[in-house]
Amino acid sequence: MSAVFDDATAGPRRAPRQALTSWLARVFAACGMPDDDSRLAAEVMARCNARGYETHGVTRVMTYVQKFAAGEINPTPNITFESRDNILVIDGNDGLGQVVGPRAMDRAIDLARDTAFVPCFIRDGGHLGAVGVFPLRAAEAGMVSVLMQATSPVMSLPGSKGRSIGNNPISFATPLPGRDPLLFDMATCVTSRGRVLMAHRAGRDIPEGWAIGPDGEPTTDAEQALLGAMLPVGGPKGIGLAMMIECLAASLSGTFAPTMRGVAPAIGSATMHVGAFFFVVNPERIVGRETFERHVEGWVSQYLTATGADGRLPGQRAADTERERTANGIPIPPEIIAELREAGEKVGEPFDVRLS
Repeated sequence: MSAVFDDATAGPRRAPRQALTSWLARVFAACGMPDDDSRLAAEVMARCNARGYETHGVTRVMTYVQKFAAGEINPTPNITFESRDNILVIDGNDGLGQVVGPRAMDRAIDLARDTAFVPCFIRDGGHLGAVGVFPLRAAEAGMVSVLMQATSPVMSLPGSKGRSIGNNPISFATPLPGRDPLLFDMATCVTSRGRVLMAHRAGRDIPEGWAIGPDGEPTTDAEQALLGAMLPVGGPKGIGLAMMIECLAASLSGTFAPTMRGVAPAIGSATMHVGAFFFVVNPERIVGRETFERHVEGWVSQYLTATGADGRLPGQRAADTERERTANGIPIPPEIIAELREAGEKVGEPFDVRLS
């Protein structure tokens, strides 16, 4: 029998996706966002949870509520679009990333219907969350897209005394004929910092090899990891990839993260005032849709044949998870439900989603 959650000792409970989205929209509206933007942000955030991206879904609600209250996020941004030498430049006006991101991507998708290649820069776009959901929008519209975002420095090599660069995420999505889109989404550190945040909230240790403490030594203590730095995936290769993204998403967009101005992020923070670079490609206007799909299906089939029965394409698990959770509800851990209740109380929108 469904009931409003009131037992902090219970395990994860499931929230109906539509009801969770509606509640999130009311919370964002209570923070001063227009109804259309509130609904859009809520849909993006709920989709993250539906696809299994727990670290960038509702677990971020309290952080955003606090940042709205502190004036760090603009609830009514004037998002502008400017074309410069066939490059789309989007100024997010410090709006919520879950609004700026989809607005920017949707504009690029529209332009790509009549243009083969649309490169874009976002400045002052806010924390985008799970960056993969934005190229996914393009793939679902028949386009190919890559998106990357620069973050505040939170990553370093072992032995470092301090954070050297952001764990700058990158994502790629392409449509596949007769299949779910192929979607690749990764931070340039060993794992997302959001997973360390969730471990810290739950009072759990983290695995070895994820992070170093402030002293530069490896740690499994989540709090020390948040005070220290994440470790890059692939060691120096991860650092090199992060530097490429830093150049494209921050230096070329003209957006510099707060820590570049001497402001260190708090343990539970989500970086604001950051930049991104992305592009959208229309296969029809380059090689033709039929040629593109035939070639893609060729290498995808070769990969699946070689990997055997256990073979899985990037993004397939998330797509399967989204279908299952849309049908059966989105699981939310008890500590996050407690945060949602607290966040709702702060803005006058009680967490009234009925859970099973």
